[in-house]
Amino acid sequence: MKIKKGEDMLTCPYCDSTVMVPRSSSPDITSGFTPVQTPETTPFQPPVILNAERIRRSCSRTIVSMAVSLLLGLGILVFFLMNSSGIRELLQDPIASITGKSGISAVLEFGGEGMGAGYFQDPEVLCVDSQGNMYVGESQTGRIQIFDSAGNYTGQWIYAESDEFYLYSMALSRDGLLYMAYDNELYIHEAATGELVGSLQHPDGWGFDDVEVCDDGSIVASWYCNRDDIIKFSPDGSIDFLLQEAISGQSGDSELDTDIIVDGSGNIFAYGSFNGSIFKFSPDGRFLNRFGTDGDRPGQFTFPSSICIDPQGRLWVSDFGDLIVFDNNGTYLDTFNPGTTFYDMVIVNGYLLYGITNDDTIVQLDLSGIMEDL
Repeated sequence: MKIKKGEDMLTCPYCDSTVMVPRSSSPDITSGFTPVQTPETTPFQPPVILNAERIRRSCSRTIVSMAVSLLLGLGILVFFLMNSSGIRELLQDPIASITGKSGISAVLEFGGEGMGAGYFQDPEVLCVDSQGNMYVGESQTGRIQIFDSAGNYTGQWIYAESDEFYLYSMALSRDGLLYMAYDNELYIHEAATGELVGSLQHPDGWGFDDVEVCDDGSIVASWYCNRDDIIKFSPDGSIDFLLQEAISGQSGDSELDTDIIVDGSGNIFAYGSFNGSIFKFSPDGRFLNRFGTDGDRPGQFTFPSSICIDPQGRLWVSDFGDLIVFDNNGTYLDTFNPGTTFYDMVIVNGYLLYGITNDDTIVQLDLSGIMEDL
C-alpha cells in the first residue's frame, strides 16, 4: 500500500479503514515567483472513452486490493495509529530547515499549490534531462509543465483533457522523448512540444502501470491487467522479452501494482506493493534477488512511495519520510531523513536528487555530503 500525495486521509486497500495523513508545513517559497511566458503549443487530445470499459479499467486494482485479507489490513492500521505522533513531527519539518542535517543540503524548492504557470494541481511524476530541465506531469489538469535548471517556468503542453485520464508514470529518453503511461496505455510524446509520435503495445492490450527508459534506449514497462508482467521493448519498439507474472511467479503471492527502475547496466528492479519487496532481474529478464520487506527493522519498509537509482547503482527508496539506501545487490546501507516524503524522485547530474513533495513543490537536494557514509 502506497501513500498518494495530497491526500488528507489514507485508505487501507485491504479493510477499507481510513486514517488521517498529516501534511508538512514547508515555508512559502512561491511568493514573488514570476513565470516566463512562452509561445503556446498545440495540445494533444486523445480520444475520450465514455463507456463501461473505462470504469472497468479504473476500478480493476481497487477491486483486487479489497480481496486481500482483512487481518493484514488491520495490522497495518494498528502500526499507523501507534506511530502517528512521530510521523506528524517528521512531515512537518520544512525542507529549508534540513540544510546541513545529515549532510543533506537543500538547493532549490519551487512551485506550490495553484492553477497558474509554475504552480501545481496534483503533480504526479517528474523527469529531469542532462541539462537540469524539469518536466512535471499533473493528473488533475492533464498538463506537462517545463522548467529550467533554476526552477523557472518555460512552457507547458496538454497530454489529455482535465480529469479524462490518470497519469501513472513518465520517463525521458536521451533523444527528448517522453514515454507516458496514462489511460492504461503507453504513449510517446515529444518532451518539448507534446506532439504525439507513437505508442507501444502489450500483446494482451491495455494495462500499463510504470515505464522506464534504459541507457541504451530500450524501454521497460510494468503491466497489471489480471497479472503482473514486465515487458521490455528494443529501441525500435519491437518486444525484446515479456516476463509474465514477474513478481508473483517468484513469490507465489498476487501482485498488480508494480513500480520499476533500471540501473546503468540494464538490471531491472521491481517493487511490488502487494508483496512489499524489491525484486531484481537481469537485463535479459532472469530473476536475481529479492530484498527489502515490510517491517520495522533497518532496511524494511513502511509505505514506499518512490524509488530511484544513483550513478553508482545504489537504490534510494522514499519510505514515509525516510530515504532508505541499498547497494546494487540489495544489501541495506543506511537510512537518512530528508525532511519530507517524495512522491516521485530522480537522481541525476552526480548526486542531485529532484523530488515532488506533499506540499506540491519540486525540491532539489544535494546528496554529496552523505556519500562518504555509504
